[in-house]
Parts: sequence; structure tokens; C-alpha cells
Amino acid sequence: MSERTAVRGSSLSGIGLGIGANLIWGLAFLVPVLLPEFSPVAVTLGRYVCYGLLSVALIVFTGTRLRGHSWPVWRSCLLFAVTGNVGYYFLLVQGIALVGAPVVAVVIGTLPVTVAVYGNLRRREFPFSRLALPVGVILIGLVAVNVSEIDFSGLGGRSLGEQLLGLGCAVLALAMWTWFGVANAQFLRTHPQISSADWSTLIGVATLGLSVLAAPLLLVTGDAVGRGIGADSLWFLLLGSLVLGVLVSWGGTLLWNQASGRLPVSVAGQLIVFETISGLVYVFLASGKTPPLLGVAGMAVVLTGVVIGIRQARTA
Repeated sequence: MSERTAVRGSSLSGIGLGIGANLIWGLAFLVPVLLPEFSPVAVTLGRYVCYGLLSVALIVFTGTRLRGHSWPVWRSCLLFAVTGNVGYYFLLVQGIALVGAPVVAVVIGTLPVTVAVYGNLRRREFPFSRLALPVGVILIGLVAVNVSEIDFSGLGGRSLGEQLLGLGCAVLALAMWTWFGVANAQFLRTHPQISSADWSTLIGVATLGLSVLAAPLLLVTGDAVGRGIGADSLWFLLLGSLVLGVLVSWGGTLLWNQASGRLPVSVAGQLIVFETISGLVYVFLASGKTPPLLGVAGMAVVLTGVVIGIRQARTA
């Protein structure tokens, strides 16, 4: 086998792994929709408790070291657990509850461009004039999606204030993961002695600690789990938490790490659009609804802007 053939095969497998990771990540938009009776707090804690317990189990069976790391390393670990996991997903689920999954999915779908912009602010890798076109296209698409999905009359059971608050949650979640994505990549570059697998496990442990600490405070609120929840329904929460914690958080990240090792970052970044596409497809299939034409057009415009933005970064 020639070297060129081997490289091409590695790239193809990397693309397959990357698409698989994002198809799994799209489930993060579907599960809250399938568990509408449970609060965002319950769904978030269930996901990350399962993820954390899996990380602890992996430490026990693989011998990953918890000791020997400096305080700055653990500080970064805790901060990333908030911005990349617990805080980010709580805002995402809260946004879905307030404004609906389609709007949230499309806002989060702009991550490739927001990461590129913020990353360029940090490293100045290409002129910002290259981002003017994709950012403008994305904003037009977001306007179209929001006009088609937000019920300004409030007849859908959500007030205009709730819908705007939900949109704000989605934007804040986008900002948090954008910072996390750039900061986490920088951390791994400056700490080569910590492998990607070990770092994911350490963040899982930190996530579990934060979830345990936050649970008593969140449970004192009257709607920490949900209203009118019976014991039989808790099994659905457990199943959803396992899917989110084991499959989405751990399995999706594992596939993504493998894909990232076989692909240039700029190529891997383009595959993030499949998370948005799959999330929207899952939600519409589960609800049995057909998306409005303006919404479909807006989603297409957003995804087009994302692709343009990443290609602009690649040619810098």
C-alpha cells in the first residue's frame, strides 16, 4: 500500500468517525424533547452523573492517575467541566424547554464559525475580512429560523418573554462552548504529558463532583425534577441519562477524538454541521412535524455560512 493510499484511507475513516460522533451528539437535542415532563435540571444532572460515574469506573479499570497534577491543571479541569459540560448543557436544555429545539440547534450549529473567530482573536491566524461573508450569511439564516420558529403571539403556550429568554440561553451556551473549545485545545497543546483520553476522564470526574455539589442546591427548588412525576416515569429519566452520559458524552467524544487524530482541524470542524442536521432531523421525526419552509431555508443558509466560514479559514 502506498503512503498516499494510506493517508487517503486514514482521512476517509476519520471523516466516517467524525460524522458518527456528530450523529451521536445530535441525540443531545432529542432526549430533552422525549422527556418533556422532566426539568432541565434533572436531565442535566442525570447526564453528567452517568458520565462521571463512567469516568470513575474507567479510572479504576485503566489506572488513570488522579494524583500528581498541579492546582492550575485541576482548576482548568473544573472550569472546563462547567463551560463544556454542566453549565453548557443546562443552558442548552433550558433553551429547548423555552424556545424549542430547532432554534437552539441552529444557534449551536454556528459553533464552527464562532470557534474560528474566537480562536483567531487568540492566535491571529488569518485576517478577519475573510469572516465578513460567512458571518453575514449566518445572521441572515438565524433571522429566518427565528422568525419561522418563534411564536410571537404566544399561542404555542410560551410567552414572547420565555421565547426570548430561551434564545438567550442558547446564545450563552454557544458562547460558553466556544470559549471551552478554544481553551481546551490550547490546554492540550501546552500539556502534552496529559493524553486526550486521560483528560476527558479527568473532566468527567470533575463533572461528577460538580453535579453532586450542585444537586442539593438545585433540589431545593420546587421544580428540580418535574411536576407530576410518578415512580414509573423515573425509569425513562434513567434511560435518557444513560444515553446522554454514556453514549453522547463518552461515546461521541471518543469517536471525535479518534477523528481529530486522523483529520486536519479545519476539516474536522466542518463535520460539526452534522450535529445540527441530525439534531433537527431527530426532533422533527420524533414529533411527526414538518418544518416550515422558511425555517428549512434558514437552516440551509446557516449551514452554508458555516461551511463558507470554515473554508475561508482553511485557505488563510
